[in-house]
Amino acid sequence: MDFTAFFQILTSVLPFLPKVYHQVVIDIYSIITLFCWFFATVVSFFFSLNSARIWTSISVGFFLLFICQFWQLNPWYETINILVAIQHAAGAISVILISIGIYEYFLFTRTLEIADSKKTIYIGTAFIILTSILIIAMNPKPSLYVTRNIHLMSSTVWFYLCLINILTVIKIYTAMKGSPISKGILSFGLFFVFALVWKGTDLYLMIYQWDESWLDITKISSLSTDISLHSSRVKIADMILKTFNFLTGLSVAGSLAYLYRLLR
Repeated sequence: MDFTAFFQILTSVLPFLPKVYHQVVIDIYSIITLFCWFFATVVSFFFSLNSARIWTSISVGFFLLFICQFWQLNPWYETINILVAIQHAAGAISVILISIGIYEYFLFTRTLEIADSKKTIYIGTAFIILTSILIIAMNPKPSLYVTRNIHLMSSTVWFYLCLINILTVIKIYTAMKGSPISKGILSFGLFFVFALVWKGTDLYLMIYQWDESWLDITKISSLSTDISLHSSRVKIADMILKTFNFLTGLSVAGSLAYLYRLLR
């Protein structure tokens, strides 16, 4: 879908925004994925309204993911490196929050007790995000190398926490087997399976320096890449990356919709 006219009107209304001179095309899969993260945010916040803080951690994590996905769709995404760095840092914080919620749910199935309050999550998240922004702002302006390294760090955090969360979800299902919502919890684990492949493929491309960030670096430096020698592998990996990014969004929306139905 072509959003060029929309962003040109936006820059005329808000003159402080950089002008858009190139065509802005956003594919339908990205829009559907963004809607899925928004749906996950709304449903998980709804779950947290009249319940304990378990869903608060998860809902705040999904909200950060929605903001990150939304930011990537705008035409100025790669023009302000400091915001790109903050976005990747927020992505890592989001999966940490979701993992905290999953771990708390596991403890609840064992002890039936939940410590601390929702306010702790909100204040703690705000503090961590502000601290991350402060650290990035106090240091030299992030280069393409720096933003790529932060992206690599974020994907690594995602990959390993997804592995842990898959095992935790299985333990939760085992403890709640026979409960009306046990299958809903198990379906939630599918989200982490898809996310594991998504972020694992992202790591694969970055480790071999076949990712878009490295290609951008080669354009402004004397560094090179052997991507042309492995074009078929890169195309397959890129297809898997985009497919599982889409499936991750669909799975989280579907699993939360299923949980909502079971909890009604």
